[in-house]
Amino acid sequence: MDETVKAAVQAAARSLARCEQCRAGLERKLIQKEFDAQTIKSALDFLEEKNYLNDERFAASWIRTHCAFRPQGRIRLERELCVRGVSREIARNAVDSYFETVDELELCEQAYQKLLLKNKSEQKIMKALADYGFSYKIIQQVFKNNKEG
Repeated sequence: MDETVKAAVQAAARSLARCEQCRAGLERKLIQKEFDAQTIKSALDFLEEKNYLNDERFAASWIRTHCAFRPQGRIRLERELCVRGVSREIARNAVDSYFETVDELELCEQAYQKLLLKNKSEQKIMKALADYGFSYKIIQQVFKNNKEG
C-alpha cells in the first residue's frame, strides 16, 4: 500500500472511529480532503475488506439512531438512506429488518399523538404523516383506530 492510500485509509478510519459511515459518505469526505479517485477507491476497498466499512451495518445503525428521536415510516427511511448513498437494495433490506422488530403502525400512532398535541387539523396531520414516510394504508388505520377509540 503506497503512502497516499495509507493517508486516505487513516483519514477514513478517523471518521469511522467516531461513528458508522457509508461508503459514499466516506468517499465524499476523502474527495474534500483532495485525494484522487483511485486512492479513494483503494482505501475504501481496503476498509471494506477488513470489515471496518460496511453499508449494511451503517444502514441498520442509522435507522436505529434516527428512529429513536423521530418516528418515521418505511418510505422516508429508505429514501433518506438512498440520499446518503446507500444502495436501494441495502436500504430496503435494512428497513425491512428494522420493521421485523418494530411495529410501523405503532410508530405512526406515536407521530399522530404528537401532532394532535400541536392542535393540527386532520388534513395537516395526514399530510405530516405522509411526509414522515408512512403509507396511506397505515395512516388510514391510525385515523380509524382513533375515531373508534
